[in-house]
Amino acid sequence: MTISTDLAERTLHGVRRFCEAAGVETDLLAGVAARVKPVVGWDTGVFFTTDPATTLFTDACVDGFGLDTCAPWFHHEINVDDVNLFRDLAGTGGVALLSRSCADPVADSARHREVMRPQGLDAEVRLTADDPSGTWGAIEVHRERGARDFGDDELALLAALGPVVARGIRRQALARACLEGAGVSTPGLVHLTRDGQVRPGTEAGAAWLELLAPGEEQDVHSALLTMTALLRGPGDVTRVRARAADGRWVTLHASRAWGSDDAVVIIEPAGPSDVADLLARAHGLTPREREVALGLARGQSTAQLAERLGVSPHTVRDHLKNVFRKTGTTSRTELVSHLFSQWYAERLFHH
Repeated sequence: MTISTDLAERTLHGVRRFCEAAGVETDLLAGVAARVKPVVGWDTGVFFTTDPATTLFTDACVDGFGLDTCAPWFHHEINVDDVNLFRDLAGTGGVALLSRSCADPVADSARHREVMRPQGLDAEVRLTADDPSGTWGAIEVHRERGARDFGDDELALLAALGPVVARGIRRQALARACLEGAGVSTPGLVHLTRDGQVRPGTEAGAAWLELLAPGEEQDVHSALLTMTALLRGPGDVTRVRARAADGRWVTLHASRAWGSDDAVVIIEPAGPSDVADLLARAHGLTPREREVALGLARGQSTAQLAERLGVSPHTVRDHLKNVFRKTGTTSRTELVSHLFSQWYAERLFHH
């Protein structure tokens, strides 16, 4: 069925209204999927949030995938060269249709051949949710073998949804970054096997795992699956930001265990520098605007910023005007108070 212009506009408007109204505890990914699926239609799909600094996956809404699909999917996405990887799509604003990206998906895509086709899936669409401050999400949907491929009207609607979803995730991330939380706050240790099995190593680790409870169709949180896949690659240490169930952002640090293929993961509240970066990105600041804002918050003058950044003082003032406009502030003092919040500003600049 062709999507009419009116239906596409109503769907886009409905998703935009939902994203603008979504509170801190709202499952934004599930809400977006529920509003789009009746119009586009898919048999299986997954909607991710990503860390805008790294494009690594921090949360997910899984629709229809079996539990045994998640770990191999993450491995292929992170460690196997393939067509239409999310890291390659990030920032392009494009929608990638598998059948148009390669002549023979079975021969040309290991992900399709080894993960999707055994599940009976065929047609595939992928896109990222981007804005100038980074990639905030990713979307992948499939149809079963024998079903029609995705049409141009469906691809156009998904492309239009990308920036809307990015703004929704960014808006929610801004609110969540300011949560201090009343629960566990000390670092916790967990053990993570290469096949994705998780067990707590300390009491605080067990408490953090409760706050990293996965969605209904996942047996392990997306951030931990991401770390499992990263540990199967060439690197020795990994670091991922993720959102806990109480809304706070946390940082996970992992390294391979001594004499074992397993990993040791330390989970702790996101540190001041992580939160400062997230808040600046959540306000939609460009990389150079973030540098200016952070410099001002550290007490650097316009002249000092100009020298450090290798630009003129006039250019610094232009960046500052944009920062004020995007954050709704009018002075340097108000900017620091608003952008970093009292609790985080205090930790970041008076520690």
